[in-house]
Amino acid sequence: MKRVPDPEIRKRQILEKAMELFYEKGYENTSLDDIARELNVVKSLCYRYYDSKQTLFAAVLSEYTQECCSELIKILKDRQRGLGDRLEAVLRMLITPAEAGRYHDFFHKEGNESMHDQLAVRMCRLMMPDMVAEVDYFLRSGDDAAAGDPKTQALAHFLLYGMIGVWLESGEDAEGEVQEFRKTVDTALSAAR
Repeated sequence: MKRVPDPEIRKRQILEKAMELFYEKGYENTSLDDIARELNVVKSLCYRYYDSKQTLFAAVLSEYTQECCSELIKILKDRQRGLGDRLEAVLRMLITPAEAGRYHDFFHKEGNESMHDQLAVRMCRLMMPDMVAEVDYFLRSGDDAAAGDPKTQALAHFLLYGMIGVWLESGEDAEGEVQEFRKTVDTALSAAR
């Protein structure tokens, strides 16, 4: 009798093969049929775990977002450093990651810019609660700002989405852009207090 892999293992196999094919053939040119054929399984098995190619990609996107943000959130929450220093460190890590994640090549491949943009937005959403908490902590150390204060929310959004914008648009002079971002952060934090 043929041994059937654990459902979580099979799910992982489908994800990995999908990303391999998305990279090789392109997302649009890859079907669940292709994935099933490469895995030597029937297509209905893929549908058991993912009801569509879009659902499968959403699972990859969610997983990779978590992977990308884990180190960034650690840096953001390190209160041994000033908030401006932490934000600069996060931006530097975004621009020049210490190590490429599992799906880095796919998201940075020419032609996949819209998928990279989806990743960036998801990263912002995932990191926002931590950003709000750190901005709130920063503001409370100088006055009596309260969590949930609209100023806290607005500043957190400005800083995080601004950082992501600099990351996405950083070009030849990334270092100059980091320095300008840092000046802007220092000005915004100073004004907020």
